[in-house]
Amino acid sequence: MINMKFLISSLGCKVNIYESEAVAFDLKNRGWEIDEVNPDVVIINTCTVTQMSDVKSRKLIRQLIRKHPNAICVVMGCYSQLDSNNVSLIDGVDIVIGTNNRKNIYELIEEYRLFKKPINKVIDSKAYTTFEDLRLNELSIHTRGFVKVQDGCENFCSYCAIPYSRGPIKSRPLESVISEIKDLVDSGVKEIVLAGINTGTYGKDLESITLAKLIDEIIEKVPNLYRVRLSSIELMEITDELLDVLKKHEDKIANHLHIPLQSGCDETLIRMNRKYLMKDYFEKIGLIRSMFNDIAITTDCLAGFVGETLEEFNTTYNNIIKLGFADCHIFPYSKRLNTKAYDLPNHLDPSIIKERAHKLQTLAKELKLKYYNQFIGTVQSVLMEQLKNGYWYGHTSNYLEVKVKDNSINLTNQVVRVRLIKVINGTILAEEEA
Repeated sequence: MINMKFLISSLGCKVNIYESEAVAFDLKNRGWEIDEVNPDVVIINTCTVTQMSDVKSRKLIRQLIRKHPNAICVVMGCYSQLDSNNVSLIDGVDIVIGTNNRKNIYELIEEYRLFKKPINKVIDSKAYTTFEDLRLNELSIHTRGFVKVQDGCENFCSYCAIPYSRGPIKSRPLESVISEIKDLVDSGVKEIVLAGINTGTYGKDLESITLAKLIDEIIEKVPNLYRVRLSSIELMEITDELLDVLKKHEDKIANHLHIPLQSGCDETLIRMNRKYLMKDYFEKIGLIRSMFNDIAITTDCLAGFVGETLEEFNTTYNNIIKLGFADCHIFPYSKRLNTKAYDLPNHLDPSIIKERAHKLQTLAKELKLKYYNQFIGTVQSVLMEQLKNGYWYGHTSNYLEVKVKDNSINLTNQVVRVRLIKVINGTILAEEEA
């Protein structure tokens, strides 16, 4: 199989991006090549965070099978974990795994090539009690270095299916994290994004380690690392210890935290089975902003949750304004089978959910523009990520998306000092400083 060609396509979160990278890295190490035109194997990494994610996953599977009918089709990820039987029934799907067994994809493909019999290796996620330590020494697909340090979730928010697809919390051994980051940095990666399903719980299943101590160790043991960014962290996991470590290493920590809100109304938060109320959220955000100047705080919010009254929605809307997020990812609520919210009374009409999501999305754009405009005229350092349509795109420490006109110099993964000129369609046009 030394000259096999493969395509890998990923939906969903940063953890999925990492897992796809790790699978690609393993296959390339075996002599395989990425080929998006004529692959021998197609691998789809699916998502199930919303009902629309399920739809997108099924659509992507069918699209790639139609486009590459002779390729072996492997489906993995959260959607296939929760609905493996229906995934197996899609004509053209050959191998189904869930949120484990990704280390064995090569062997499973070999088995399929030998026996030509469909393979389904999905088991109950409760059995996934140890961290599947995938390995990534260099980047194959993305320019930013996502490193998965944690898997699983035990919060059981009433709307969410992820605890059922990912199983209990499990942390990656410290030595494995450090070793991978060293390899990535040695290969030229400048920014490492620490990712997990519930990243802030890192270490709870290990001895004498926390996310704060992990970050401290990373920066101490990988001194040539340019920047560390946290992908997402729940409010309850932002401890004083963590904030102290972020402050201690302020020059190497991205000035950005993504802290899911989900609702800005206490009554809704209680039905969602979130672990905080709005006074807790306001207090923590106030503390963070007092410690870190100009920090970008971004969030997730669900629109139209079960039983959400107009008064509750308006409370959420107004609290989002007060919190002044740098950006908000808005998701319309959708029913997820086997979640507690599925059986709650007073589900809203889809038209109301859509209308409320649209209002929050419009507000999110306004807040992002307001945050971005604060920095017009300033000089910022930007880590450039990609060239697209004649412009180089990258992000600042506080996650401003910036573009500069291409001057025929390869800026991939370079830190460039630029002056911010104006906001255009959610991106800041800038020019390089002389």
